[in-house]
Amino acid sequence: MVALLCLIAGLLCGVVSRILLTTAAFRISLWWGVGVFLPFGPLFFRLSYPVEAANSRIFRLATLACIFFFVAFGGIKPGLYPHKMSGRHQPVTRSPPGYASERPVPITPMAISTPMVRLTPSLNERYAANARQLEQLRVWGEQLRLRKKDLRPNDAEGNRVYAIDFSMYNNALARATAERNSLSVER
Repeated sequence: MVALLCLIAGLLCGVVSRILLTTAAFRISLWWGVGVFLPFGPLFFRLSYPVEAANSRIFRLATLACIFFFVAFGGIKPGLYPHKMSGRHQPVTRSPPGYASERPVPITPMAISTPMVRLTPSLNERYAANARQLEQLRVWGEQLRLRKKDLRPNDAEGNRVYAIDFSMYNNALARATAERNSLSVER
């Protein structure tokens, strides 16, 4: 509560300082009065007419002191805003809006489960499992091809994730192809 009072006092001192500076500038000339509303206008006025700008100096220093005490007393607490009551903050996205900026659907490699008791499948079962695995790899490869088409060259994180997924795909494809070749020899 004290921090909020310091912030309000600092804002009031800043407004009073700007009003005093503007009135002093209009006393000099109409152009200086308009000039203090431009960027760097107050700075140039204070440098050109330090005696006339001295009245606003006290309030400018008071503004700085109030802002310092506002920060020293803890600033605004997150609980003061009802929409931030959960305490969780949304992650900041770095990708700009536009073509192909939607988040890619994560592609996970096939889960290979190893049962506790390994039963030796027959040759036909192994051949069917390998055919299913190659079909899944074909779908995965098509998804990777579509992702590569939509990837932007300057998207470093997206390219890194794609390279990891592509490497995992190539490893799985090599294992499945070797299995198919070994099954062809056994037939």
